[in-house]
Amino acid sequence: MNATIKDVAGGKPLAAILRNATVRFADFTAIDRISLDIEEGAFYSILGPSGCGKSTMLRLISDLIPLADGEVTVFGKSTEAARLAREFAFVFQEATLLPWRTAIENVCLPLEIGRNRGIDIPVSDWSPTELLELVGLKGREKALPHELSGGMRQRVAIARALVCKPKLLLMDEPFGALDEMTRDHMNLELLRIWQETGVTILFVTHSIPEAIFLGQKVLMLKANPGRVKEIVDIDFAYPRETSLRDTLEFTRYSAHLRQLLETC
Repeated sequence: MNATIKDVAGGKPLAAILRNATVRFADFTAIDRISLDIEEGAFYSILGPSGCGKSTMLRLISDLIPLADGEVTVFGKSTEAARLAREFAFVFQEATLLPWRTAIENVCLPLEIGRNRGIDIPVSDWSPTELLELVGLKGREKALPHELSGGMRQRVAIARALVCKPKLLLMDEPFGALDEMTRDHMNLELLRIWQETGVTILFVTHSIPEAIFLGQKVLMLKANPGRVKEIVDIDFAYPRETSLRDTLEFTRYSAHLRQLLETC
């Protein structure tokens, strides 16, 4: 495949392409023949019932699990080649910071690992200090993880993910363990970071309001096995404010997605 792949319909560059992608674990089919085009710079929220393959799909794209059938490419490369080129980064539900390293030292960790292994990896246009400022942690560079709140630790994890200048950010319920107010604030921060960096984001969540508020599109998966049920375009302009959730149109999107979820 070519390094730059265009969407046939819209002429837009594509960050990832899945064609009949299937993942099996022994006799269990986790996802079955998923075909999907992810446009560069897009924000996709991913919803679905437990066991529908949301996390599996992210792990497939990030080369953490093998493909049984079909094809997956990331920026025109195999998932392995994209991983080695540091085309993407992964943010998990838990921040997984090294407890003995400060915030700035945790952000610098991927760069240190690359240097120690002699790997030529991309480096963000922002310095680690500037990335911490970007995620709202200016002045907390020397704080240890136990000195930071859960939301702050996730900010460090996001800064660490951005330090190698990924073009695709895979986020697996990164705010699921946060309280509602912190989660709302992190949603706003993530949208700001997305708009400032231009990174493509695939964001897994169990929250219908969060999926609507963040995404340009909401990808609904159905279970047994995991397949695409519907892709819902969210026609709200950016930047978005939390008051958006009180509008009639937001309620209509919520009702539609809830109905889809109930029939998955």
